[in-house]
Amino acid sequence: MGWLASSVLAGVAIVVALGAMGAWFSARRRLDAERAHRRLAEIELQHARASLDELGHQVAELTADLGELRHVAMRSREMPDYVITSLMAESSTTPVAQLIPVPAAHRRAQALEDSLVGVLAHQQDVSRVRTRVVELVVRTVALGHGVRRALSPDVLDRAAAEAHVARRRSRRNRKREEREAKRLLRAVKEQRAA
Repeated sequence: MGWLASSVLAGVAIVVALGAMGAWFSARRRLDAERAHRRLAEIELQHARASLDELGHQVAELTADLGELRHVAMRSREMPDYVITSLMAESSTTPVAQLIPVPAAHRRAQALEDSLVGVLAHQQDVSRVRTRVVELVVRTVALGHGVRRALSPDVLDRAAAEAHVARRRSRRNRKREEREAKRLLRAVKEQRAA
C-alpha cells in the first residue's frame, strides 16, 4: 500500500508541477505581450510627440508669416491711396516704383546683399584665390538679385500682360490672313468661272 500511496503522491506532484509550469508559461506569455504592447505604445507616443513638435514648428512659422502679413497690411493702410490720374501728376516728383510697397522679405534680402557687397568691396587684393572668391560671391549675389527681381509679382504681371497682348495680336493676324486667303480664293474662283 505504501507503494500505491507514493505513486499517487508522485502523480499528484507531477500534475501540480505541470499545472504550475503551465501557469508560469501563461503568465510569462502575458507579461511578454504586455511588454510588447508597452513598446508599441511608447513608439507610437514618440511618433505622436515628433508630429506634435513638427506641427508646433509649422504653427510658429505660420504665426510669424501672419504677423508679417498683418504688419504689411497695416502699413499699406497707412499709405495714401493713389489713383491713375494722380500718378501722372506726381510722376514728375515721385517715381512709380516708390509708390508700390516693397515686401519685407525683399527689403531684408536687399539689405543683406548691400552689406555683403559692402564687406566684399573692402577686401584687400592679397591673393588671386581671394580675388576669385570675392568675384564668385559677388556674381552669386547678383544672380540671386536677378532671379528675385525676375520672379517678383510686378514683373510676372507685366509678362502675363504682354503674353495676353501677343496672343490677341496673333489672333488678329490669323483672322486677317484668313480673310485675305478667302478673298484670294474668291478671286481665283471668279476668274475660273469667267
